[in-house]
Amino acid sequence: MKYVFPTIATLLLTLTGCQNHSGNQTAINSPAASQPVATASPAGTPASEASVAGKSADELKATPSGLQYQDLVVGDGPKPLFGQTVSVHYTGRFQNGQQFESSLGGRPISFKLGMDSIIKGWHIGIGGDGGKTIEAMRVGGKRKLILPPELAYGKEGNGKIPPNATLIFEVELVGIKKASAFGM
Repeated sequence: MKYVFPTIATLLLTLTGCQNHSGNQTAINSPAASQPVATASPAGTPASEASVAGKSADELKATPSGLQYQDLVVGDGPKPLFGQTVSVHYTGRFQNGQQFESSLGGRPISFKLGMDSIIKGWHIGIGGDGGKTIEAMRVGGKRKLILPPELAYGKEGNGKIPPNATLIFEVELVGIKKASAFGM
């Protein structure tokens, strides 16, 4: 299965209706997004005693799938569920630090967790794995994801992504679209 990596143009066409927990869209660099948010401490310190935004207290962790992640900011909003549409700001980089894509300065990308053809590492890294090794993010949270090729674009690559590339993303969960009573 080949995954589609959205371009900024695709983002502009596909993003409508995603809201954060307060009912508004929040850009990653808006004043509301830069307010201090407690993060989890690697030593198990309660969130209220942990660091604030911009100062990570969490260490890089790995899942059995090869995904590595680090919570940069733990959000205080709801966690998304399988099948819900999430809205995410992101910046993607190669291992050498070169940026290949970003939604910053534009609109966030939206996709259905576990259902849309976004790379597998995003589904796991944002939506979690049922709490076995990685929890779902909360709205307002920022997470660094390091995806091995198997969770990104694999042997084929995709456009400017070469084959067998390990990709590094910084993602911020900015919203979850509320489902209608009719599942639409």
